[in-house]
Amino acid sequence: MRMITRQDQPDKIMQLAGKYPHGVALIVLGGPSAAGWEELRDKIQPDVILGANGVNSMIQDLDFWICSENMNYTSRLAASGDARGIEYMEMFHREAGAKIKLVSHRSWNLLKDTSNCISIRRIGYEPDRVPEDFSYRVYGDGFMSGWVYENFKILRLRQRVGNAGCQLLHMASILGCTEIFTIGFDMLFRAADHHHAYDYPIYKVDRFRNPANFVKYKGQDTQEIWIACARFLATMEPFFKRAGIRWVDHSDGLLKLMGLRCANDLWTDQQPARD
Repeated sequence: MRMITRQDQPDKIMQLAGKYPHGVALIVLGGPSAAGWEELRDKIQPDVILGANGVNSMIQDLDFWICSENMNYTSRLAASGDARGIEYMEMFHREAGAKIKLVSHRSWNLLKDTSNCISIRRIGYEPDRVPEDFSYRVYGDGFMSGWVYENFKILRLRQRVGNAGCQLLHMASILGCTEIFTIGFDMLFRAADHHHAYDYPIYKVDRFRNPANFVKYKGQDTQEIWIACARFLATMEPFFKRAGIRWVDHSDGLLKLMGLRCANDLWTDQQPARD
């Protein structure tokens, strides 16, 4: 049987395992609550700061930055003059001093300089079928990304429900952190024309999203794909506990509305056993 060579770099990821033993991580994502990231940083004094996508327009010199999506289609849109595509590619190519960039192996061909980059990939499982031996401390076959969402009445393309925030939770765990704080994980629409702590993107009915994607959850405007992401994270919370990780979300968004422990101060003081 012919062996297929992996295009990501698992050895480079695992060389970083335990870099911050018992450390505190701050993960900054793009939701509106990320505007308060500096206040949270000053409060928790993190050992490592990780950010995703357009957060590199807000924070200089991140320790880790991730873009886990395949950007080739977006690159072609940008080349044709598509305004949304241009915004995304400006984000992808922005130089903001990130010490290490985690970039999808599917977007590796678009990088202008790979000297501080690691090629990564995402892996997912069907709901409630996470392998019993899964550990957030190990990269394994790739960053945890949930199942594939393919209801074409909702989205016009197949998409994994786990977003970049999910992958950064996995990375912070590999780094050996025992406390992980997230902010900007809102996954709610706070305004009709401003969905992030920065100016883009604006989510609306377009070539990717059908009207049925835009729904209300407990009176708050959101997307079906975001609800699916929160459900995936709910299935994964026990694996954080098993690895001895305390995850606290400061976003006050969908994770709180859906009752996840991380967003509702439901973690106990007792440290769980480490795997």
